[in-house]
Amino acid sequence: MSAQEAELPLFTGDASAPELGVSAKVRYEHAEEHGFPNEEDAFRQADTAAYRAAPLLRLIGERGSRKLITGRVRIAVRPDSAPSVTILVTALWSEHDRWTQVQDVRSQLDDALGASLAEPAHPVHGDERDVAAILAKAVAESSHNEVTKVRALRYELERRLADQLANRKQEPMRRLLAEVIELSIAFNRARDEARAAIRDDLWRRDESAPQHGETTEPPGPETPVLERMHYNAIRHCRSMSSLLEEETARLHSLQDSMSTISVAQDAEAQQNFNLFAAAAAAGLGLPALILSFYGAQTYLPLTSFDRAARALLPVGLTALVAVMIVLRQMPWPARFRHYAGGFTLVVCVLGVLWVAGALAPH
Repeated sequence: MSAQEAELPLFTGDASAPELGVSAKVRYEHAEEHGFPNEEDAFRQADTAAYRAAPLLRLIGERGSRKLITGRVRIAVRPDSAPSVTILVTALWSEHDRWTQVQDVRSQLDDALGASLAEPAHPVHGDERDVAAILAKAVAESSHNEVTKVRALRYELERRLADQLANRKQEPMRRLLAEVIELSIAFNRARDEARAAIRDDLWRRDESAPQHGETTEPPGPETPVLERMHYNAIRHCRSMSSLLEEETARLHSLQDSMSTISVAQDAEAQQNFNLFAAAAAAGLGLPALILSFYGAQTYLPLTSFDRAARALLPVGLTALVAVMIVLRQMPWPARFRHYAGGFTLVVCVLGVLWVAGALAPH
């Protein structure tokens, strides 16, 4: 495990009002993927009763170099001391060269991740237990809000698939399907973190807090800050889990659709190949039949334009008709460049036959 530490303002928003946010000691860590991190050990190391952990979901960076991060945020608050915030990253995906999970996570951890905790703005005040509850609620809310940005990734994949089907862009289906699977893994990991936070009640260890599961009723105005913030944090985690479950279901549906499309494309490719093969057979077989019918030996060698025209004109016309028929039968609309390419191919074939006929022995 690797760690870095810096002091950063958290949840100050854009206005930077003095009553908003708090300055905290932010520590970055990477946890291995095997199982969930052990919060009991982290709580003992924190050596404080004001302790929380909330799920983390972040999409940071500019388009083309974005990073999708899952994990959790550990919060430990001591009296007369700045809060200690540990950003524990469990997995990270990079958009560089398409969405792929990064193995060297440590090199990707920097203050851009901590700076992403500036929103939403929260007034942070009270004793250490209140501060821990407020920060946990702010982390849970920010991760819940991040689902909207993450959902846009699915929209982008669907748009790319639509562009490919409409022949607006060409992209290998295998690469697109791999990205869908990668993002499905990321969404599932983020959902698991939210579920774990709900199940373990944000791992709160307040000595005066109610037992797990007792805070089920919506808090009222008279409810203490600690319980009100804790209830809202759990509510955000539940909503985050539900939204991510919907997103993973849609990604799985997209995978099924892409598999069906891939099978259809394979069948279409086989059909196109058969059509090309039939056209090639017609384009070569019919001219050969014509030449054998009236005999090409009379015109060989093709040492003059008149001889070449008499021998190759039936071949060229037959091949050109075969190419035109193939282009008309293609599933995509044939354009001028396609007809020009077919004409050029016929001319090249005739050129080869002319050269071969000119070199034929007397």
